[in-house]
This record gives sequence, C-alpha cells and structure tokens, in this order.
Amino acid sequence: MSQRPDPYKTLGLARRASAAEIRRRYHELAMTAHPDVVGEDGLQQMLALNAAWEILGDKRRRAEYDAASAAEAAAEAEAAAERERTSGQPKWTGAAGPPPGRPSGTRLEFGLYAGWTLGEIARTDPGYLAWLSERRESKPFTAELATLLAELRDRSSGAAQAQPKRRWGF
Repeated sequence: MSQRPDPYKTLGLARRASAAEIRRRYHELAMTAHPDVVGEDGLQQMLALNAAWEILGDKRRRAEYDAASAAEAAAEAEAAAERERTSGQPKWTGAAGPPPGRPSGTRLEFGLYAGWTLGEIARTDPGYLAWLSERRESKPFTAELATLLAELRDRSSGAAQAQPKRRWGF
C-alpha cells in the first residue's frame, strides 16, 4: 500500500460510512483538535483531519480514492500471491521476523520461523518446538528436537523444585 495516510482511519470511520457520518465525524474531531481551541498541540492533527476531509468530503475525490485504494489492495494481493507461487512457501512463512541472534542447531527453511535455528526458537517459543515435534516436517531433526524439549522440561521442573517450600507456623 502507499505511504499516504488513510483518511478513513484518520477520521475513525468505516469505508461504508455515509456522507453525513463523514461530515459529522470531521466536525466532532475538528472541535477537539483545532489550534484555536487546543493551541499548537492540535496543529498536526488538524492538518491530518483537513487532508482526510479534502478527500472524503467531496464525492468525486472519495470515489477516486476508493477506486485507487481498491486497485492498490488488488495489486498487493496479486503480488503476495505471486511471491507465494514463485517461492513455493505460504505467505506467512517467516512471519516471525528476523532471528533474535545466538544461533544454535538446525536452521529451519519453512514455516513461521523460517531462517531461525532450533535453539533460537527454543529460547523464544518452546511451544512451537513441541508442536513441530509432532509434525512430519520435523523428521530430519527429531533427535535434536527431543534433546531441546528434554532440556526445556528439565529447566522448568528444576525451577519448580528450587522454589522453597513454605512452612506455616501453626
């Protein structure tokens, strides 16, 4: 999508809002953000409100904006579908973002944590390792997963044992 602010979000309205709703919302927000009322603090907000009103307050401009936004959304969806087709991976592959560092173990080339090592995942999301261990995709590193999961279990049970037992004085 483009870098321009969405006038619907600026005014806090749904895309299906009527012209009367747009006008009413603009006036409500303008009364609370106008620099004559709140001083210099409201200047940036008022500029954003005016820019949104300039687009949505005019039927022709609103129709042009809606058409352009729909075209951008369709183009982005098509680009995402093309990336998925050409990469062979679902669009959410790697959605966890870049790995946090301190790599250790096998690096995954698929799924939510694509590009992360199993050690990085163990420190960040141990539940994912448990889930992954039950999947057929994990066959090549079953032993490594079992070791990591055992270490995590030992750590969590050791922490529970390290807690002092409370004794009540009665």
